[in-house]
Amino acid sequence: MRIRISVFIIGMSSVIAQTLIMREGLTLFGGYELASGILLCFWLIWGGIGSIFFKTLRIDSDSSGTVSILLLIQCFCVLFALLFLRYSFRIFSLPYGEVISLKNMLFISGIGLMPLCMVFGALFPAISRIFEPNRVYLFEGIGAFIGGILITFVLINHIPPIGIVFIIITGLLSCSFILREKYVLAVFSFAILILLTQATDIEFALRRVQMGDQRIVELKESRYGMIAVTRTQEQINFYTSGVYDFSYPDPYTTEEAVHYPLLLHNEPRTVLLIGGGVGNCLKQILKHPSVEQVTYVEIDPLLYVLGSKHISEDENYGNRVQIVFGDARFYLKNTRKKFDVVIVNLPDPVNAQLNRFFTQDFFAETHRVLRSKGIFSIRISSPPNIIGVFYGELLHTVQASIARTYDHVIVLPVSKMTYIASDFALGAQNVRRQLTESIESRELDLRYVNSYFFDFELTPEKIGYVQERIDASEATLNTDIKPVCYYYTMVLWGGVVSENIRKVFVRMFHISPWVFFIPLIFVLPFYRRRSIVYLSIIAVGASEISAEVVLIILFQVLFGYLYGWIGGIIAAYMLGLAAGTFLYLKTPFFKRDPVIKLCNVELAMGVYFLCILAVSLLAVPGVNILIPVLIFCGGVIGGLHFPLSVAILSRERAGLIYGVDLIGSAFGALITAIILIPIIGIPFTCLLFVGLNILVGFGLRTIRDK
Repeated sequence: MRIRISVFIIGMSSVIAQTLIMREGLTLFGGYELASGILLCFWLIWGGIGSIFFKTLRIDSDSSGTVSILLLIQCFCVLFALLFLRYSFRIFSLPYGEVISLKNMLFISGIGLMPLCMVFGALFPAISRIFEPNRVYLFEGIGAFIGGILITFVLINHIPPIGIVFIIITGLLSCSFILREKYVLAVFSFAILILLTQATDIEFALRRVQMGDQRIVELKESRYGMIAVTRTQEQINFYTSGVYDFSYPDPYTTEEAVHYPLLLHNEPRTVLLIGGGVGNCLKQILKHPSVEQVTYVEIDPLLYVLGSKHISEDENYGNRVQIVFGDARFYLKNTRKKFDVVIVNLPDPVNAQLNRFFTQDFFAETHRVLRSKGIFSIRISSPPNIIGVFYGELLHTVQASIARTYDHVIVLPVSKMTYIASDFALGAQNVRRQLTESIESRELDLRYVNSYFFDFELTPEKIGYVQERIDASEATLNTDIKPVCYYYTMVLWGGVVSENIRKVFVRMFHISPWVFFIPLIFVLPFYRRRSIVYLSIIAVGASEISAEVVLIILFQVLFGYLYGWIGGIIAAYMLGLAAGTFLYLKTPFFKRDPVIKLCNVELAMGVYFLCILAVSLLAVPGVNILIPVLIFCGGVIGGLHFPLSVAILSRERAGLIYGVDLIGSAFGALITAIILIPIIGIPFTCLLFVGLNILVGFGLRTIRDK
């Protein structure tokens, strides 16, 4: 019973720690898919190395004592990982709020996660010496399922990160003492929880050190990330997940964000504003006398609350403003309202979450809610003057994706490239005149959107140059199932990658998707060799994590609202993993002829990806239920594959199998999030894994026939 409880708590602590550290890393690195892929990759790689390395050690001492010592070490490792990631800005003299280069991402992630993950990886083979490996896998999965529910729906919403670390340490210490039958010390370990009463003050003090010269006004953790409010002289700054969001007052940015589409509409009465309403945009919209109602959609209620608290605007909008909290795409899919103007005021598509608002599918959703003479507007960052080839491709990709829905699209080269779309001709050459006339007729007093700036920024030569560079560049449609824009922006902005890596990315982007299938031929040399079982472990590990990444993105883009469900999605996978292992343990059928059963499981993984492909291509009803069910099924396949592999290769190699599985998962996480989905799209990604699992499945049959 002591072992079962300890394994359960270890599994629960592992998922809670992983979620916490991943959130901390994403705050540090700005939320890029590149960053999340790197963090997950290092987590799995170090875990795999830790498991394999421990398996090679010849430790003759009491196994319970070994596990107990590892748990004690892990208490320090959890704290080290949190503090190292948090203080990397200070340690490496990095500016807070700016994007970190790829080299620094790799270096910081590798060092910060190494001790924590290697010990977590070593715990599995250590416990497997005193408890059946398949049952370790089962109880660890059940614990991880409970941990996923707790961290998502309870802990993050009510306890600051350092407080969650105290809870993890308490659980690990208790297990350590219970395994040595020191129950009195186990009880006293809960004294650490007294620190929870001061967790908020400790968290604030630690964050103050992290931000250096920034004077912190307030810090809050929401379901969507950490929001930091700082003050610089008379200016209030807002950071979301470690990246600069907006400042107040900033009339230049807010005026440009909303006035261009409003001025080009003859008489805007109803306006939909997606994002950016906290920083004075609502006030700017309501300057237009014809506007009767503004619907403002904001995904994070806490951001709006903090904005209202710290931005001193004594504005009473009355019934003229309706605020909707939730995902904008979910709102567009379900609203029956019609609008004269739709304004998207969001950051660049630097990740898959933001990319959803730059896709052909999203533009079609905005078109549905516009009136016949309506205008749509969206912006993207631009270089000062010269438009290079790769940036031209990004601009053309956005324009081509909009043009699939709207008949006319013009690009205004102001501080950000501003796309104005409609079903009637706007006349790019007459834009200055129309903007000026609208300002005069509406008697608007604007400081930065006026004829003086028009004469400089909106000359026919400048507008013509931008459109010429766009037309001369290649375009790839940006869709929900092939999110290419975040790939472009990831490469272009913020120094994320060096110039040499950027060139590699550019070349890779223009490769035919079928080229990515060529490496599958390297499966064939493993035929009729027993080592193909290890290849199967790698293939299924990579497939499981890749399927999870694909399904989470599909859930987000098809259902339109991910965050409220993410805990259930993660829990569904862990529950499936435990269910698959339980099914193996309780069903004699799987214990007969394990090689052929492993082959069938491998082929089932191929069929599983065909199901995911169908969901990505077809308008399947009930996707909010279907996708968690699919994730559960993927977990069941993985839960069956592990004990079958152990049965073929022997219990003594369970630690090695576990490590190989983690390394395969790391490989899958990295290439799927960073390369496969943005470059070849979700359908080709699914087909690639269908081919991989079918080839490996048939290869397993060759060793059975020997």
